[in-house]
Amino acid sequence: MTPARSSRVVGRREGPCYDAIDREPVLVANELRHDQRWPRYVPRAVAQGVKAQMGLRLFIEQETLGGLNLYSTQTDTIDPHLQHLAELFATHAALALGKARRIEDLTTALQTRKVIGQALGIVMERYQLDEDRAFQFMVRVSSHTNVKLRDIAQELVDQANSPKKRRTDA
Repeated sequence: MTPARSSRVVGRREGPCYDAIDREPVLVANELRHDQRWPRYVPRAVAQGVKAQMGLRLFIEQETLGGLNLYSTQTDTIDPHLQHLAELFATHAALALGKARRIEDLTTALQTRKVIGQALGIVMERYQLDEDRAFQFMVRVSSHTNVKLRDIAQELVDQANSPKKRRTDA
């Protein structure tokens, strides 16, 4: 099934994949056209040519990362041997997704640290403060304005880098 067709079928927030995420890590729906568990989902899936479906939860330890849908458009049943292979694939997919998220989180953290460091330098220079006092100042501004520290820092850096600011300083 194409991604566009899949998104139209899945759009109802019910079906094997949603139940796999919420209730069971693996849910097989053989002979989908006769399944009564998902009254809004089944007619749309069958209309798209789905005869059987397997929903698998993608998770690492206790964290659910998402779900994986596997559709059969040829037969009414999912072969139990294929279920085992699908579980193995889902495990590998979850590990890869988890690693990608971890890398993204670390990259974001490094970028945030860099921006906060630049903003600290700006505050230190602008107000003649040492590093600790400059950081306390930024935390106080963040707390009083209810704006995240990284966003305050980014705004300071953006202001310092704006062409208008550079022209007046030159």
